[in-house]
Amino acid sequence: MYFRRKLDQHLDSWINKKGKSPALIVGIRQCGKTETIREFAKRNNLELFEINFWNNPEFASDFEGKIDIDTIISNISLHFDNHKIIPGKSLIFFDEIQECPKARLAFKNFGIDGRYNVIGSGSYLGINGYVVGDATPAPTGYEDVFQMKTMDFEEFLWALGYEEEQNSVVIDCFEKKKPVPKSVHTLYKDLFLKYACIGGFPKVVKEYVDTHNIALAYDVLTSTVFDMKTDFGRRKGKDGMPVFKPAEVARIQEVYDLIPTFLSKENKRFVVSKISSGSMYEKKDAVEYLKQAHIVSKIHNVEVPSLPLAGSKIISQFKLFPEDIGIVIAMYGIETVSAINKGELGQGKGAIYEALVFDSLNKANIDTYYFAKETGLEIDFVIAYAGCSTLIEAKAKNGNTKSSKTVMNHPEHYGKTKLIKIGDYNVSEEGDVITIPHYLTFALGKYKYSF
Repeated sequence: MYFRRKLDQHLDSWINKKGKSPALIVGIRQCGKTETIREFAKRNNLELFEINFWNNPEFASDFEGKIDIDTIISNISLHFDNHKIIPGKSLIFFDEIQECPKARLAFKNFGIDGRYNVIGSGSYLGINGYVVGDATPAPTGYEDVFQMKTMDFEEFLWALGYEEEQNSVVIDCFEKKKPVPKSVHTLYKDLFLKYACIGGFPKVVKEYVDTHNIALAYDVLTSTVFDMKTDFGRRKGKDGMPVFKPAEVARIQEVYDLIPTFLSKENKRFVVSKISSGSMYEKKDAVEYLKQAHIVSKIHNVEVPSLPLAGSKIISQFKLFPEDIGIVIAMYGIETVSAINKGELGQGKGAIYEALVFDSLNKANIDTYYFAKETGLEIDFVIAYAGCSTLIEAKAKNGNTKSSKTVMNHPEHYGKTKLIKIGDYNVSEEGDVITIPHYLTFALGKYKYSF
């Protein structure tokens, strides 16, 4: 069963673009890259020539000599008996392309040549020098890069059979800033709780779609997350030997394990010095590894919540959020899943719901920051939205927004800001303040330019 993804539309546009470069799809392991590309080939009647450099490292030898296009096509064709790679009619797919830097370098020649449809994908393409000892440069300027994430709430709805016509009811309410009808509001709140319990890894969603059993889906989730965590020690250099020493693997693991601890604290800021071993450089490197592997995101504090936000970010102060809410849930355990499903989360619910809001903002491709001062003034998230600096307050139910009111009431100190409150609300708007329910956070990505 293939689940429709938002990347589908982007790839369908890419294949028809004149003068296109090879496509490069990056993202966390198990987010659905390979299945999306295979389905793309079927949908566009392209014969697929798939080479996985992780499962078949011997294919890398095809790129050890000349990498002109005719030589590459001749070498690749030897792996596919009685199948000819035809310009415009075939799709060459290099999976786990980070394992063969020369194949990625060949994207430049494929782009200049222009005859063949080529896609590469990988989970570790953000890590510089993934193949240690190989100095092959990246084909800068000759890749059309697509970032793929795990399924967001809207894609989860599609998987359950809710299509645009049904979802348009709640999206229209968001656009017009009017309340969602009560029965629809109740339904989507319940659906969002199900999504919160299992997250957006396609294998996990499939288990839930097939069984409608949260516990069984959670079992698949924990297995998926375990596989991801064991990847920490699998990196190999050009000599085939492990890149990381056991102490380095342990340090990366510790960063991962510390995330729920810091998310549960009042300000949720990750303190690098709390990592138990290694120099400060080695500790920072462990954090960066998880980020470059698309397992976590860093969101930075800003000196002032005023545009441009990137210009005032504080590099040394950040929060770490896993790239999928399912990772967060797996960190907290099956008891948390039961509590979410029953709506009975206890003291730690603020951390879960803040992570849920980040999950939606991140998957909507909205650059996210936060604002915190030693005085206790703290805003959960700050984004640039429709040309305005916009504060985001993430609440489990509803709650005090004292810090946001302080910032908004003092534009002479903090600049002009607006506010979006996300919690157990229906949709409403009053002046520069909008309230929306959790399940509509994804819609912010649809209306970035129309506050």
